[in-house]
Amino acid sequence: MDASNSLDLFTDIIQSPTDHRHYAMVELDNGLRCTLIHDPQAQQSTAALAVAAGHFQDPEDTQGLAHFLEHMLFLGTEDFPQATAYQDYIHQHGGNHNAWTGTEYSSYYFHCDANAFVGALERFSRFFYQPLFKHEWIAKEIQAVESEYRLKRNDELRRLYQVHKATANPAHPFRKFSVGNLDTLSPNGSTTHLEQRLREFFRQWYRANRMTLVLAGPQSLTDLAQLAQHHFAPIQGNGPEKTALTHPLYLPEQLGIRLNVRPLKDARRLILAFALPGIDADYRNKTTSFIAHMLGYEGPGSLYAELHRRNLINSLSAGGGISGSNFKDFNINMQLTDSGMHAIDTIVEQVFAAIQLIRDQGLEDWRYAERQTAIANAFRFQEPARTSDLAPQLAINMHHYAPQDVIFGDYRMDGLDLQQAQRLLSHMTPEYLRATLIHKEVEVDSFEPLYGTHYQFRPISIAQQQLWHKPPATWAKLAQPNPYLRELGAPAEIESPQHQHPQFELVESGLTLWWLHDPDFRAPKAHIYSQFTLPNATASAHHYACARLWAELMIDRLNEACYDAEIAGLHFNIYPQQYGLTLHVSGYSPGVVKLTEHLLAAFKTTHFNTERWQDIQQKLTANWQSALANKPLNLLFARLNVLLQPHMYSLTDLANALGNLSEADFAHWQSTLFETAELKIFAHGDLPRMTLEPLLLRAQQDFALTSGLQESIPPTRSIQNLKQEGRWQTRGNLQTRHKDHAAMLVIQTAGSSILEQTTLLLLNQFIQPHLFNQLRTHEQLGYLVGSTYMPIEQRPQLLLYVQSSQYDSQYLYERIEHFRSTFIAQLADLADELPKIQNFLVQKLREPDVNLRLRSQRLWTCIAAPHVTFDRLEKIAQTLEKNDSYFFLNEIRKVLSATEQQGFLSATPKEL
Repeated sequence: MDASNSLDLFTDIIQSPTDHRHYAMVELDNGLRCTLIHDPQAQQSTAALAVAAGHFQDPEDTQGLAHFLEHMLFLGTEDFPQATAYQDYIHQHGGNHNAWTGTEYSSYYFHCDANAFVGALERFSRFFYQPLFKHEWIAKEIQAVESEYRLKRNDELRRLYQVHKATANPAHPFRKFSVGNLDTLSPNGSTTHLEQRLREFFRQWYRANRMTLVLAGPQSLTDLAQLAQHHFAPIQGNGPEKTALTHPLYLPEQLGIRLNVRPLKDARRLILAFALPGIDADYRNKTTSFIAHMLGYEGPGSLYAELHRRNLINSLSAGGGISGSNFKDFNINMQLTDSGMHAIDTIVEQVFAAIQLIRDQGLEDWRYAERQTAIANAFRFQEPARTSDLAPQLAINMHHYAPQDVIFGDYRMDGLDLQQAQRLLSHMTPEYLRATLIHKEVEVDSFEPLYGTHYQFRPISIAQQQLWHKPPATWAKLAQPNPYLRELGAPAEIESPQHQHPQFELVESGLTLWWLHDPDFRAPKAHIYSQFTLPNATASAHHYACARLWAELMIDRLNEACYDAEIAGLHFNIYPQQYGLTLHVSGYSPGVVKLTEHLLAAFKTTHFNTERWQDIQQKLTANWQSALANKPLNLLFARLNVLLQPHMYSLTDLANALGNLSEADFAHWQSTLFETAELKIFAHGDLPRMTLEPLLLRAQQDFALTSGLQESIPPTRSIQNLKQEGRWQTRGNLQTRHKDHAAMLVIQTAGSSILEQTTLLLLNQFIQPHLFNQLRTHEQLGYLVGSTYMPIEQRPQLLLYVQSSQYDSQYLYERIEHFRSTFIAQLADLADELPKIQNFLVQKLREPDVNLRLRSQRLWTCIAAPHVTFDRLEKIAQTLEKNDSYFFLNEIRKVLSATEQQGFLSATPKEL
């Protein structure tokens, strides 16, 4: 059937001038609304479906059901009953898939090779009209949900979120436990009731009129419409219409309150949350965003700047917080200093004074117009996202925005709605405040059992509320007109000759330039990376800890002065790495060179006051000391980096070095930081060569530079050598403060040839679904199971890992090892999978960059290395093309069997 003849395509969709894709919408007879995206440059196709059903729809007696349903939909349908049929197909055709469950919506999405899209849609679409919900898989998958719940029990955000739920209106669905576990899903150990609830939930809520669909790829809009009609028309419609929530999020006694919450890690945070009405209807004006912009301003004289100058806070953000169809929490989130912990009332007073200042003087059209200009520039010169990332976002947007605004809705700002602004500000008063203080030493008297969080809930006294109604004079001032902000024009013309790769220039000894005036992305944007190779930043844990502290202090010092530039679209970051320090400046090209000059000049001249030095030193030390409470797998990845890379140090060693550091020692270290330095600059984007001259001159004037430093850094270490030295055994096992166990098999090749890189890259894609299906789906060892390809200085490593709340690391090691040996034995039977994976990887390696940012990152990865090459990915693609699957099968067998180049890392709870 020709869908173009039976369905009307709506094409009046607003999109950015830089977006090359074509869009249309169509509604099927069953009520399913579809957005279609023709991307002529795409090599893969994508589908995303969002359903208006989340944990708010959970039955009271089966909390976590929506989340559990999300898991179960992947485990077989009537026409494809095998539990791994969908996952296997997606992986065999070069794709990935995922899903999530939120408060009022759930989302499912995948991408795969375009020529396999029909087969993927055959499997995917059936989730929504013929799921099996087989009893045997219900019994297995409930263990996976239990593992996911246990995995997140130490997650600070989850712990705080659950206290938030426990102190909200019991009649509001927000109060329900969203993740679910064995106790809430199967309280008596039986799954019969759970199966019944699953089927009831699916029949009631998974209806076409409550769903939105996005199909995207190189197919034409007409072909995509036909695919939507053919595969998704069988979904049953006539579901209940979406209705507004009727119960308020908070009862009167749950407002005007203070919460104390004890975290597991060291933290000093104050969150002031104001209960606002729902804001969905305001997306065209974004009044809340405008107010957040004024309160969260960090430039000179701002609320942040004044509290920071008095050393009361380290950071401030405004406007975040939970939101839904009838509620919005407007959060002002502040990280406190030690001094700030003793000045809570003063900080709150100043927040209310700043709100009053905005109410009296801030609601001016020119301020809104500035915000409009910044957002309009961002939309006009939008860097296109990957279509596979865009599709899930648009599926959710379709539930909130008018059809023509499905893309533009995130950017639309029609004008200042003064009445709405005053209405929102009228709720930002002490009566609507929920103040949360997070610190390990706050008073507590209550216990949240699901995540084990201790907290205290108290009303704010009437006397205190009255004082905050009449705050003292604000320290803050409203922002002045932004000198950086203007409507941007077209990019500069490309100079000839055009070059495909960055050009190299030796400016002087120790100063090199790589430069590319990019011909493809026609937007006035650019990136400049400045990498200093600094022995005094990396020579020991002491030096590296000082470098980390210096980078944090520099960002802290420069943020205020650069904040107007940030709002205008200019961004910077300073970070240490194994060579030394890197400055990355990005944004609109008219300002990136000047901002880079300004920041480089500050590198040699900036000094830090004692209070800020002490506070950031304490914060970094505490973060590193508490790292052992992080997810065990994250710690194993960090441990592997320390083992294999020179000039990398454990967080424990860094914490010890920083904890023993005096301000005088740091000042001496800082005075020597740039004594021996080499500088490599990469400039990319809308930057004619002549615009870089002032930057190069600044670098020559401010730094005495030396050549050859980067080449002297030792190469990646060999697992075999580390084993022989005994360093792998002594450093390969880690005791953590997390309750889970983890194990990781590290497979390293003997060298770093193109063939070795190709083999491990191919093996990762080949082994991943088999590892997941066996250890996660069938054996249910834990929620986190997977593989990762990790090259370090082009030397490849393949990591196979499991994290578990049920099994110890020794057992996990045994199961991974058993999987490895079994996989070797099965290689011949699995050989038919390899040609498809080879073809997918070739396409992926040759996939064009979708935006300037991704191209800059890719090129910088090549340039930052000691030995620069731009054709590595093409050489890997050629190696995949010229060798058949039997050749690679043999190479894979050799790699998996070479135990001398393999090692296990494990993480075990310290108390055990």
